[in-house]
Amino acid sequence: MLLVAAVVLLASWLWPVPAVQKRALAALEAPQERPGSNAYATLALLGVEGLTPEQRQARVDAHARAFERWYVAEYVPRFNAISMGTMDEEAVALPPPLLAAGEAPPVASPVLCSFGQAAECLGRVRRQPQAVASALVPQAAVLAQMDEMAAHGHYHSPLTQGEMTPWPAMGPLQVPLSAHALAHVQGDSPRALAGLCRDAGSGRMLMAHGDNLLATMVGSAMLVANEALFAAVLAELPLDAPLPAACATAFAPLSPDEAGTCNGMRGEFAMQRGLATLMDRKIQDTQRLGVLFYSGRKTLARTAETLGDACLPEARQAIAEDRRLPAPPARVLAWWRPECLVNSIGCILGNIAAPAYGGYANRQQDTAAQVRLLGAVLWLREHAARDAATPLAERLDGLPAELRSAHRPITVSADGTALETPSYTRRDDMEMLRVPLPQAMLAR
Repeated sequence: MLLVAAVVLLASWLWPVPAVQKRALAALEAPQERPGSNAYATLALLGVEGLTPEQRQARVDAHARAFERWYVAEYVPRFNAISMGTMDEEAVALPPPLLAAGEAPPVASPVLCSFGQAAECLGRVRRQPQAVASALVPQAAVLAQMDEMAAHGHYHSPLTQGEMTPWPAMGPLQVPLSAHALAHVQGDSPRALAGLCRDAGSGRMLMAHGDNLLATMVGSAMLVANEALFAAVLAELPLDAPLPAACATAFAPLSPDEAGTCNGMRGEFAMQRGLATLMDRKIQDTQRLGVLFYSGRKTLARTAETLGDACLPEARQAIAEDRRLPAPPARVLAWWRPECLVNSIGCILGNIAAPAYGGYANRQQDTAAQVRLLGAVLWLREHAARDAATPLAERLDGLPAELRSAHRPITVSADGTALETPSYTRRDDMEMLRVPLPQAMLAR
């Protein structure tokens, strides 16, 4: 019996990585495009006053070196000790070094609009413009640095990614919304539009060229929020009001790569790869029998099966056609699967983590649909004089191909004041995404 068990375990250890996992691994490990300059230093020090871009970068470089020293000297030994049961997880440890300790911008006042309040931001600001203006005064440094943020082409953290790696504060990215709304309320609509298109472009950059899932989703929320407030401002302007040139780029239809989560999932996979490497080293150095319960190689292959779908050609094609991406299948721990016989810990951890990644792909598809809705509004606005006698619903038949979706057609809302399309992420699939139409167009 012992001989049979040994043969089975050896066969499980030598069992090749399944083809589906190999394919996902290759997709996740493919080089990531990083256009332009890196936004990390600007975002990580957003709101810190008195620094030039060069000084920001120098601060970030020094912090990355300090963090790497801490990671090797503090985190890795602690990780090994906890996993071996020789250290209490609650024991006090030296914390990681922080980049901007004590230099963070003031916490934003609740008077200011968050990303989730963007569609109602104009109304909120109109009710208390002086309070909003006062709340923006302490945020002057954040507002002044948004041009610098917009100049970058990608986001990449220089820090080794792990459970205790500090993240840049993303909250300050919401502050400019209220400044743009206040500019419009006070009569400076051109400045409001320019700022909204600039910040929508920054959100689009984080979403499409960030190196982790947090950056992807924050960028998506930033793009949608600035799009929603832009649409609300646009709805109150004359049809001949000029738009800044940056708006055409910021609100162009998203490509399949932009509307996917591949880069974010590659960042998640890189973090999992680091943890798997630590586990393997610990087992090799201290717990030889651990190979019967954990294999970094098999764990990463199984993790790739969960994360890699976003990077496969099938997902890209579905996004291009606006077909709803299916939810990841539920994982059931199958002890008899060859890759789990000598990797029970890895399989258990993978099954626990897998549900956390559900829904992100559909949220990105809704972001793309929201941008298409605004594109349709802009197209109708551009052709309003020519098509004034044609009902709105019929005008939609002339939308260009890049604004159409066979699976989610754009329609006029029941009250005739907005364009709508079904959402993929709401509780009910028939709930609608919505963008208001210009009031001047409705008056014709």
